[in-house]
Amino acid sequence: MTFREGNKVIYPRLGICRVSGIIDHSVGEATVKLYQLKPVDSLDSTTILVPVAKAAEVGVRKLIDKEDIPKLMKFLGKDIEVASDHRKRNARNAERIASGEIYEVADSLKTMSKLSRGKTLSPEEQQTMSKARHLIIKEIAHVTKLTVEEVEEMIDNALAGKKTRPRKMAA
Repeated sequence: MTFREGNKVIYPRLGICRVSGIIDHSVGEATVKLYQLKPVDSLDSTTILVPVAKAAEVGVRKLIDKEDIPKLMKFLGKDIEVASDHRKRNARNAERIASGEIYEVADSLKTMSKLSRGKTLSPEEQQTMSKARHLIIKEIAHVTKLTVEEVEEMIDNALAGKKTRPRKMAA
């Protein structure tokens, strides 16, 4: 998938970015095309450069389609097996979030949410859950134009297995 200047994309671990430009960069004798990505939430001048040819491999993707959000909520509501070995679980969750794929990030959130119902999460697990939750909330709020609070409620209901959607999403 190729992106144009002005497109909004997801960059793994960081969230929503705007393609602020596509530049040619010389590396030795070769010229490489790079996407310049600017995080939409960042107040600083952070710029991420991603080779156009490796964007998909890095995990850069378009934002979720509004029509796919009910499917994601249903996915969040499904039960999941949680690995008992915390090292394996933490490594797997780190991989999921690093992938940038929304269902992988949702899987991580779902795992940590289920685990938190039965025990106190370690600081690393709390951080993982918070990061996954933040990434999903920001993306859905941006796509739907719902408030962060409305999306939080939607996600909490989905994680609890409730089938509720804000009226604005119903159509």
